[in-house]
Amino acid sequence: MESMVHALLIMFSFGAFFIIAMWLENKVLIRQGKECYDLPETLANIVSSVLYKSADALYIIVFVGAMAAWVQAHGLQLTIEYHWYTYVLIFIAQDFCFYLFHVVAHKMRFAWVSHKIHHSSNHFNFGVALRQSLLAPIPLFSIGFIIWAPFAFLGLDIATVAFIYELNLFYQFWIHTRTVERLPKWFEAIFNTPSHHRVHHGYGEKQIDCNYAGVFIIWDRLFGTFVNERDAGEILYGVKTRPVHSHNVFVMVFEELFDLVKTFGATRTFVTCGTIPIGHRNEMIRAIQNDCDGSLVLHDWFKISVSTRIGDGLNQNFAACFIHIHAA
Repeated sequence: MESMVHALLIMFSFGAFFIIAMWLENKVLIRQGKECYDLPETLANIVSSVLYKSADALYIIVFVGAMAAWVQAHGLQLTIEYHWYTYVLIFIAQDFCFYLFHVVAHKMRFAWVSHKIHHSSNHFNFGVALRQSLLAPIPLFSIGFIIWAPFAFLGLDIATVAFIYELNLFYQFWIHTRTVERLPKWFEAIFNTPSHHRVHHGYGEKQIDCNYAGVFIIWDRLFGTFVNERDAGEILYGVKTRPVHSHNVFVMVFEELFDLVKTFGATRTFVTCGTIPIGHRNEMIRAIQNDCDGSLVLHDWFKISVSTRIGDGLNQNFAACFIHIHAA
């Protein structure tokens, strides 16, 4: 009971901080002559955040906690002495895991189901950082488990791992803003910044599938997914394919899932049930609508091939749902 009260106090403290931060950012936006907050959307973002954190906490308690308990019960955990550098290494390792999770969230439609909500706003501010899906913790709709599973299997203290990951997410809150322009070059070279993240939230041709980093932008630089804001062109926020024009949290969370189910229903036959790279739909749609084979190479990592018959009622906005993935 005491731990639950402690957790609630922490949640309310962070909530108060976020609300104050959004209020201050709105003041700065008005002073800078930029588009300020949309109140109905901001309220919807806050509600979605509460639902997401509740689902996330349940997932950690039930699944991650159970996994850690099983590892310890079988004596499989590592014996690690905690020093200051231990926490730094865990932070860096988790951030790399977040990068992988984030790439999949954009490349694969089953994961886009839980991530689209975060990109569906036409605004970019602190409120959008809170705009999350309660489906995100569910393994069926993301690979978020890679942020937890490696550390649980190592037998690390889950409370410590959870706290360090919350620090990661807390860092990501402040980079959702248009009030900060460029930061010092050395900082921009190592860390994710508002400038880098603005590009990630754009849907322009040069802004798709880039800048996935959580804290360290070095992952994007290392794997070739970095795009500088100066090279990205005008940034238009939101999603180009089936934008969401509702502040109904139910619609915001489940719209993409319903569309995925509808897409499955529109398909007569299929070879392999798979997913789609969100940023490359147009290249695949032509092959699919012509009822023929098509392929696409992504970052020289793997090739996606389509070989399926699509029902006549398939909307042009729907991308391939049934694919083969194999080495390029």
